Amino acid sequence: MREQLERFQVAIYFVTVLAAGAAATLMAGTEALERAIDPALVLMLFATFLQLPLTSLGQALRDYRFLFALMVCNFLLVPLLVAAMLPFMPADPLVRLGIVLVLLTPCVVYVITFSHAGRADSGLLLASTPILLFVQLLLLRVFTCVSG
Repeated sequence: MREQLERFQVAIYFVTVLAAGAAATLMAGTEALERAIDPALVLMLFATFLQLPLTSLGQALRDYRFLFALMVCNFLLVPLLVAAMLPFMPADPLVRLGIVLVLLTPCVVYVITFSHAGRADSGLLLASTPILLFVQLLLLRVFTCVSG
């Protein structure tokens, strides 16, 4: 069953987003469901982290080339690209902050999902997730200062 879900994962996401958008637009009272967003996100993260290959965590931490490439790409190259895009962003500070946060702190769960779908070593990336999240949290203040 897992293979089937993974095989149709993108289609399931797409149909779910369309159904949620239609429900929010066509049905009255969907604002009450806003309280369910955070628990749903926690459940999705929990389900993703259940797949965390704890036996691979040590291997991921010892793969210095992979970690170096991951850190350089996520925390040097992408921020430089975003900084180059700043002059073309709207002047409104809140809009800029939103754009910067979305571009600089991507949801690791989606990165893992799409790397798996693209046949990348998602297990190694999944094992590196705690490191990515920790560094993102450390740099969050820097990212918000850059956007202003």
